[in-house]
Amino acid sequence: MKALFLLVLLGLLPTLALASTDYGYEFGYVPLNGVQSLVEVYNLSLAPGSPDVSVQQNVCINVGGQEVFVQNVLHPLPGEGCWETSIYYNGEYNYTVFWPVKGSWFNLTTVWYGRGNETVVDFYFSNGTFQEEKTYVLQGGYIGVVYDGYTIGTVVAGYANSEVAFLAEGFNVSIESFYLLNGSWYVPPVAWSGWQNTGESVVGGEAYYYDGRVWVVYGNSSSPQLLYNASVVIVNNTVYVFPMGSLWEVNGKYFTNETEFAKGEVLKPLGTNYSFVAEKEIELKFPEQVVVDGVKGEVFYLPSPETVYVREGDKCVPVYVNSNVTYSLKPSQTTPSQTTSSQTTAPSQTTSSQTTSPPPSSTGTSGATVGSVAVSGVYTSAAKGKGISWEPLLVGIAVVVAFAVLLRRR
Repeated sequence: MKALFLLVLLGLLPTLALASTDYGYEFGYVPLNGVQSLVEVYNLSLAPGSPDVSVQQNVCINVGGQEVFVQNVLHPLPGEGCWETSIYYNGEYNYTVFWPVKGSWFNLTTVWYGRGNETVVDFYFSNGTFQEEKTYVLQGGYIGVVYDGYTIGTVVAGYANSEVAFLAEGFNVSIESFYLLNGSWYVPPVAWSGWQNTGESVVGGEAYYYDGRVWVVYGNSSSPQLLYNASVVIVNNTVYVFPMGSLWEVNGKYFTNETEFAKGEVLKPLGTNYSFVAEKEIELKFPEQVVVDGVKGEVFYLPSPETVYVREGDKCVPVYVNSNVTYSLKPSQTTPSQTTSSQTTAPSQTTSSQTTSPPPSSTGTSGATVGSVAVSGVYTSAAKGKGISWEPLLVGIAVVVAFAVLLRRR
């Protein structure tokens, strides 16, 4: 019996050794006043006894000099779940819960803007057949988004009260994410996973980027992952930028996805300090058509050494290229259905656009107010927050104590 108990404890140790974190679609600085996340739930496998998971869209904004933590939360229980909006304001959590919600596909959207000496935060939820909106009006002018690293985004985490959930084999949730600027939705130019941006967390997961989505699955990653970075490829006389749907600037004009090649022009992804000079400096050649940076072709040119993203099966694999490369064998198994526009975008986003006017500051008013509700009129609770996750520590202590007891009895 002692031996069996020891085996069980030893089996738990690999999981307990992993630090808890959040997995999902996270990004840093971009000028924005809204986030939209399209979430699809395929499998919610959890370890026996694990607390529930949630999908949280989190951002911190500055209202009148005060940091306000804004959360748009989906609690996707099998069968029925709930949608929750939460704002930490004036030292307390103000939240509203809508119950029940069903489905496997969900739209979580949060938009905020200034209105004189007030800040309006609009929450939106839809599962494709049902939709609901919630608006909070906060006293204090809107100053901007609080950037403290890669802590804006949508993540899989525990549900409440700094809970830690334990993922199991088969877990699978995908997230598409966009940011709002000047009335249009764009894809973040750089994305990460694994930065904990809320008090809740999970153990036993990892994330990867493919086909415009971040996939959160069962795994063993416990440190931040760079999912993708901005990059450029040139095919014939067209410059293609990655990721598709991201906003770029060239010669005072803004565009998405592609622009005509003009030697020497400087291309910059909005919200980063990166720049690419349009040159055909490096040749990347394949024996047959493959998909690189979302573009299908055989010969690609790069403006300088950079990391590009090659489609391999159901993964988008980063490949650093710093000199001419000719592949003698096809590096991956691609399918005839792969096209140059293989990534999905928000419904309001065009495939390729160009404008001569720069985007305005994201601190301006934007969006419509629907059913404004004063903060003092909603339920308050301390159900969420950037607290310390004690559960892994307590479980680890329990394991150590159990071992000590068993050793003394032998």
